[in-house]
Amino acid sequence: MVEDDPTDRLLAELAETILRIARDLDPHAAGLDVVPLTGTETAVLRWVHRNPGTSPSAAADATGLRRPNLSAAVRSLEEKGLVRRSPDPADQRQQRLEATSLADEGVGRLHAYWSGRVRAALGDDLAEAGAVVDLLDRLESGLRAH
Repeated sequence: MVEDDPTDRLLAELAETILRIARDLDPHAAGLDVVPLTGTETAVLRWVHRNPGTSPSAAADATGLRRPNLSAAVRSLEEKGLVRRSPDPADQRQQRLEATSLADEGVGRLHAYWSGRVRAALGDDLAEAGAVVDLLDRLESGLRAH
């Protein structure tokens, strides 16, 4: 049985803890004024916001989405006023994706909400926060690779 291995139990508990934290940080449950997004839209918007001028191909690769799914998410984000497409100045046949000011405002509200909740939960003991972020980034990258 997998659960007999202490390391497996620890890793399963890590996954459960991440899920509980995500639930506690859900901006919609808190009534935060942000545009509701699907998980796919959230992943695409996060990538576009962090990588202004990204191409649809790069966004699909980074988010692990197939091109048709990415295209549908980008269309929906455009309709919600959160992403805009523009021709690539170096190659007019290619497109670039940019987050809009509405997206910037929403991301700003989310970041303020999340940092406030996390700071309230941890107090001034933030010494290990950077190491935790690094670990979770490695976990995310590893999960995407498999």
